[in-house]
Amino acid sequence: MEIEQKVIKTLRKISLEQIYFANSGHSGIALGATNILYAVYKSAKINPQQPNWISRDRIILSAGHGSALLYSVLHLFGFLSIEDLQSFRNFGGLSGHPEATINGVDCSTGALGQGIANAVGMCLAEKFLANKYNDKNKIIDNYTFCICGDGDLMEGISYESASFAGKNKLNKLILLYDANRNTLDSKLSDSFNEDVEMRFKSQGWNVYFADGNNLNEIENAIKNAKNSDKPNLIICQTTIGYGSTFADKNLAHSNPFNENSFLAYIRNLGLSEKPFEIEQDVYEFCNNLIIQKQKDYNLWLKCSRSYASKHPKKYRELTKADFNQSIKKIKSIKFKEDVSTRVASNEVLQVVAQNYPNLFGGSADVAEATKAKINDEGYFSPQNLSNRNICFGVREFAMSAICNGLALYSNTILPFASTFLVFSDYAKSSIRMSALMNLKLMYIFTHDSIAVGEDGSTHQPVEQLESLRLIPNLNVFRPSDANETIAGYLLALKSNQPTALILSRQKLPALNCVDLDLAQKGGYVISYEQNKKELHGILIATGSEVELCLKAQKIMQDDGLSIRVISMPCKELFLRQEQKYINKVLPEKNRCRLVVEAGATAGWYKLVGLDGAVLGVDDFGETGKQADLYKKFNLTLTEIIKQMDKLIKHNQTIVESIII
Repeated sequence: MEIEQKVIKTLRKISLEQIYFANSGHSGIALGATNILYAVYKSAKINPQQPNWISRDRIILSAGHGSALLYSVLHLFGFLSIEDLQSFRNFGGLSGHPEATINGVDCSTGALGQGIANAVGMCLAEKFLANKYNDKNKIIDNYTFCICGDGDLMEGISYESASFAGKNKLNKLILLYDANRNTLDSKLSDSFNEDVEMRFKSQGWNVYFADGNNLNEIENAIKNAKNSDKPNLIICQTTIGYGSTFADKNLAHSNPFNENSFLAYIRNLGLSEKPFEIEQDVYEFCNNLIIQKQKDYNLWLKCSRSYASKHPKKYRELTKADFNQSIKKIKSIKFKEDVSTRVASNEVLQVVAQNYPNLFGGSADVAEATKAKINDEGYFSPQNLSNRNICFGVREFAMSAICNGLALYSNTILPFASTFLVFSDYAKSSIRMSALMNLKLMYIFTHDSIAVGEDGSTHQPVEQLESLRLIPNLNVFRPSDANETIAGYLLALKSNQPTALILSRQKLPALNCVDLDLAQKGGYVISYEQNKKELHGILIATGSEVELCLKAQKIMQDDGLSIRVISMPCKELFLRQEQKYINKVLPEKNRCRLVVEAGATAGWYKLVGLDGAVLGVDDFGETGKQADLYKKFNLTLTEIIKQMDKLIKHNQTIVESIII
C-alpha cells in the first residue's frame, strides 16, 4: 500500500472510530473529504511545537460538523494525542464542532457559512499587517485555507463574505469546496442548483476543479491557487460516506453505522481492527512532514529576530497589544456641551486611532450615521492597503464574522464593527461567536431606542438591547451621556471580551455627576439620596433615561422624599461585581426599585423583584417625534413620580403587614 494512501485510510479509520464510539457525529464528510483535509495540512505552513506563531497558515473548517476528520488530521500532524481523539464528544473532551480552545484549531466555527467569513477576515488581517510591517524579510506571509460544504454555500453569509473578498482581491484566500451533492435531508438538487463556478467568478474569484478523491489533483490546484491575484475556490467533487454502503446517499451525512457496518468498513480498509491503533510507518511519514514544516518555522524565527533588532518599535506593535496610551488619552477627554453619544463615540474613536496603530474596522454602509470611522483616513482597498476604515457594504452578518477573523488572526488588531442597533439582529450569530471565543472587539451600535421614532417601528430597537444582554461574555454598555461613553471605551480597551456600545442618535445633556471608574463596574450611584439615614426609593436607568430620573429625583426630593439614582450602563457587568459592592449600590432591604429604560422590560425583574417595577417598551414603537413616543409609552417625569409613589406606598403596606 502506497504510504500516502495508507495515511488517508488511517484518517478515515480513526475518524469513523471517534464517531462510532461516541455514538454521535457526522461520518459522511469525515470519509468523503479526507483527501482535501490531508492535502491542506500537507501543504500548510504549521508547527505543532509553536501552534500560534503569527505567520503560520490558517486553516478553518467552516463545515464544522466534520470535526472528527479535523481532529484526526491534527493528531497525525502532532497537535492532539490519541487520548484526545478517544474523548470525542464526551464531557470534558473534544467538542462536536471545532473550538479555538483546542490545540491547532484556528477558529470556533458555529453555524454554517461563518467559517468562510472568518477566513476572509483572517486573510484581510494578513494583507493589512503584511503591508504595514513587512520589509524585505516577510515577517507576515501566510495563506488562509477554508474547507466548506454545500450547506456553507447556501447560507447567505457565504455570498456576503465572498463578494467582499473578491472586491478586495484577497488573493491568499484558498477556499476548498467539498462538493458531495448531498445535504442532510435529501439530494442537493432538491434545494440548490446554482452554477457555483460562475457565481464565484462573477464575484472576482479564480475557480479550479479537482477530483476530491485524487490527492495529486487537489495538491496541484492548491499550488495554482498560491500564485493567484484573486481569492481562490477549488471545487472538489467528492463522495459523501466514501467507501461505505451509504456512499453518495444523504443518509451518510450523520451516523448511520451499526456494529456490523462499522466493522466491515474497518476491515475493508485493510488496517488494524484494534480501535485507535495506528501503524508505525504512518506516524513516521507524518513525523517527517512535521520536521519539514519546522524548518519553515525556524526560517521565520530567524527573520523575526532580525526584524525585531532592526525595527524594535514596529515589532512591539505587531506582537504586543498595548492600550495604555489610548486609555490615558481618552481619560483626559471631557465633554461639556450636549452631544449625542454617537458623536461622543466618534471623538473618542479618533483618540484611540491616534494612539493605537492597529485599530481596524468599519460599518455596514452607515458610517455617516453611526460616526464609526477614522476621520482622516480613507477606505482600505487593494490600492490603499494602509487605510484603517473598512467599507463593509450592506453586509451586517459578514461584517461581524470578518471582524471575528481579524481578532483571531492577531490580538494586536482591535476590530470595530458598526450598524444601527435594530440591525444587530442580522449580526447576532457572529456576535455570539465573538463572545464564545472571548474576542476583543468593539461593536458600535447607534440609534439606540424609540427616540428614532420618525423612522417608524421597523427601525426602532425594542428587544435588541435585552437580547444582546442574554449573550454570555458580552459587555453591553449603554451610556447616559458623552462622558459615560468614555467609560464604555475604557471598558472595551481593558476587557478581554467583546463590548457592544449602545449609543444615541439624539443629543443628551452632559451630566456633571458621571464617575468614569465606577461606570466601568457596570452600575453605580450617580446621585445619592438627600437624607443618608432614610432611603425611600431607588431609580435605576440607562442611556437617555438617566437624565429623566435625575429630574424626577429633584422633584421628589423637593417634596421631601429621599431618592437614589443609579446609572447602570452595563447590567450584567454590575451583577458580576462583588456582592459587597452590589449591596452598597443597591441596598438589599430597599424594595422600592423602579427601572426606567426605553426597551424591553423582561430582564430587569432580577434587580427589582416582585415588589419593584419597570417602565419600558414592550411593543414595537410607533412613528413620531421622540417626545410623543416617550409620552405614549409612559417614559415621562409624571409617570416616573407616579410609579415611585405607588411603590413607596405598596412597600410600606408590606412592612406593616409583616409587623402585624
